[in-house]
Amino acid sequence: MSWSRVFIGLALTLVVVTAVWSLVIVSYESDLGTENAILVTEYDAEATNGSSDVLATLSFDKGGEPLPWSSLQLQLEIGQEAYGCTFGSQSAEADEASRVQPALGADGQTFLTQIDATREEQFTFVDVPNQASSNESDYTLRFSKTDVHLNDGVRWQFIEGESIENDFELDDTQFVNATEERLDWYTYDLAVHRVTPNDGVYVFEQDNQRYKIQFLTYYNDADEARYPTMLVSSLTPDTFPALNNPELVSPSPCLIMSEDIDRVNWDADETITLRENGLNICEVDCNFSLVATFEGVTVRIVQSETSGA
Repeated sequence: MSWSRVFIGLALTLVVVTAVWSLVIVSYESDLGTENAILVTEYDAEATNGSSDVLATLSFDKGGEPLPWSSLQLQLEIGQEAYGCTFGSQSAEADEASRVQPALGADGQTFLTQIDATREEQFTFVDVPNQASSNESDYTLRFSKTDVHLNDGVRWQFIEGESIENDFELDDTQFVNATEERLDWYTYDLAVHRVTPNDGVYVFEQDNQRYKIQFLTYYNDADEARYPTMLVSSLTPDTFPALNNPELVSPSPCLIMSEDIDRVNWDADETITLRENGLNICEVDCNFSLVATFEGVTVRIVQSETSGA
């Protein structure tokens, strides 16, 4: 047997394996998002110059899965303007230069927050209570690539298998103050060369206030790494500083009306209504488009062939 043939065979095998592995990585599909499609029925005939008009009803086209309101974002686009639709509050205009980008969910209590952790030699310091960038002395978490560290004095525990919208029991004896080592918040999948967040919810305690954080992904919309994205809420929303900051949160001009008093999930068979909230955002013959995301991923919109009357 010629050694040259052996080397050629090994080289070809390596090329094939590399090609297959690259194809797996390129074709990787995230678990985020939903297969649900939202069916929109407009109420053009009822739009007036008032400020409390019913604008549309929404339901899931051909059924689907229940979706937590905490992970949903809805907004109406009318001309060059965008109007958030929530149960009460929406995000104010974001500072695009900030390395911390929070966006309030439809429940009006949970932020979808993306961190720019691309710098290798510097950390991005995050003030969780205020959902803002901070400094090396006054922060909750600091990020650099996959490294996440906690500030001194922050206690935490991990609730495996839970989701942020759920109520669950906390064992005070399980809170730890281990801030010397980095937070072990993910696993690395060699098969697809991806960072995968742990399945569960972290509860962080800072200044006697407790916050729930669920890491969703390590990637941005362009699938670029080093952009950890997480859901953030407080166990006591009334005293969540970020929700009481008028520079970060404002009343929503478009209200979601639902018969579900719990307002935890948009159920698969539930129809909701969008209504103006004290602002005339849509007049007679108004044309708008609905934009929706779930866990940061765009949701497909289906327009009804008939309008409400």
